[in-house]
Amino acid sequence: MTVYDRKFVGWIAILVVASTGTAVSSHGEVEMQRASPPAQEGIIKLTDSSIQYFSQGQGRPIVLLPFGGLTVGYMAGLSQDLADAGYRVIRISFRGSGKSTDSGEDITLHTLAQDVAGVIEALNLGPVNVGGHAFGNRVARTLAADRPEIVQSVILFAAGGKVPPKPPGEHALLTIFNPASTDADILKQMKYMVGNPVEIPMAWQAIKASRAPEVAGLQKTAMNNTPLKDWWAPPGRMKYLILQGTDDQIALPENGELLKEELGARATLVRSPGQGIFCL
Repeated sequence: MTVYDRKFVGWIAILVVASTGTAVSSHGEVEMQRASPPAQEGIIKLTDSSIQYFSQGQGRPIVLLPFGGLTVGYMAGLSQDLADAGYRVIRISFRGSGKSTDSGEDITLHTLAQDVAGVIEALNLGPVNVGGHAFGNRVARTLAADRPEIVQSVILFAAGGKVPPKPPGEHALLTIFNPASTDADILKQMKYMVGNPVEIPMAWQAIKASRAPEVAGLQKTAMNNTPLKDWWAPPGRMKYLILQGTDDQIALPENGELLKEELGARATLVRSPGQGIFCL
């Protein structure tokens, strides 16, 4: 794990510790434990869906939710790092992606948050720290708004929602969400996903196997059916960690600034210099 990765995991660790009321003396560094065993896969059957999850590690629970149009497979590296740092990490693929199934009905972000709550309750995790990447952080915030009793803290990777993407970023996003897009189409748009072009091959390899274009329409419907006020800045006392790339052309950095202003002391904003939306 690189120094940057270690600090990245360290910031998450600080939030998790701080949300429990424990004193914090670290400054973004974290001491790694022995390597954790590989993740175990499972399926939770709910009323109108079956949700695929991966569980790894021991300790305080952290739930990870993926970018739109992807399964949670690309978050395996982050999961391993967090598990090695002493946490139990549960990655969830949204209904309609991976092995997660959907009822076919029109849905909202509340529906997806209910799926996540169902997994949390089925696994008896208790209050969790929930982290969402891009589209996933909308679901994370919806969960915090709908079910605050099962959310300890919220971790947002690339927090968008109020300030729209720049035109090239918007086009790149539409390309990813288009079920007809080929791998070559998406690869051309990767320069708008990462801050440094040198990182394109690594980012592409991470997400290529996680592509789930069949879920794009469902997730777009969920966003369109859910008012911004339902999830943007949930009330309450829980703490937030906002990890925002300064070169993000999709979830523009201004979104993180606005959310920090609204949440006040409840939120910590960490800027990642030169990073795009694929800051993981």
